Amino acid sequence: MAASNPDAHVIAAGVLRGRHALVTGAGSGIGRAIALGLAAAGADVALLGRRPEPLAAVAAEILTAHPDCHILTEAVDVREIEQVDAALDRVLAAFGKLDILVNNAGGQFVSPAEAISYKGFRAVTRLNLDATWYLGTQVAARSMIPAGYGKIISITMTPRRGMPGMAHSSAARAAVESLTRTWAVEWGRHGVRTTAIAPGIVHTEAWERYGLDPAQVATVVPLGRLQAADEVAAMAVFLASPGGDYVTGTTIVVDGGLDVSGPGSAFGQG
Repeated sequence: MAASNPDAHVIAAGVLRGRHALVTGAGSGIGRAIALGLAAAGADVALLGRRPEPLAAVAAEILTAHPDCHILTEAVDVREIEQVDAALDRVLAAFGKLDILVNNAGGQFVSPAEAISYKGFRAVTRLNLDATWYLGTQVAARSMIPAGYGKIISITMTPRRGMPGMAHSSAARAAVESLTRTWAVEWGRHGVRTTAIAPGIVHTEAWERYGLDPAQVATVVPLGRLQAADEVAAMAVFLASPGGDYVTGTTIVVDGGLDVSGPGSAFGQG
């Protein structure tokens, strides 16, 4: 079962009241935890994901805890710009604006670099980089820049050194971090802040599909355990809150010390 840390909530209830957020990959894992955290802080939230059933379950979970929250669900493939455009039309029509965008949708497969096909490389970069770029620029152009305010938070990954089996995903995530810095410089004058969060090994349902032993993998983490999705969400909600208003153009590493722990990989050599 995926790990959780229900105590990883540090933002006062209602601090995001009146704000409107969109979270991609919101049907499970980190996206679900971020959506729950934003709603707990008072934001209205649009949930984007590929399958409607998980989105409906998260929406019901939020409304049970926060019945006054305005929740939208949009089943879209964020790699397809026509679907993204149509979803944004509906979200902006319902909310009027978007103050917070969390680019969380992502994924990859484990493979030696020389075995990754062009099709496989592009599948991973389209999801982790292209979709982040397109959604970020569209939300900024259509809502945040005209409004003079916005927060774009993108989820990348750590360790940020070389990680065997992750050449495609590492390249895409590094590009997102660079994009985050450039957006911050270009859009700061419009009141738009852009940041990235680099989590470590997050114990989610998706991670469990790798078939690895959590206790064994945790031995490479200085804090001695895998990360809970709630702990990533806590940082995202902080950045979205007024407490994060002077943070832009940077990637915050939240990984239990994995990035500085020396050689080794959660996926091993091979």
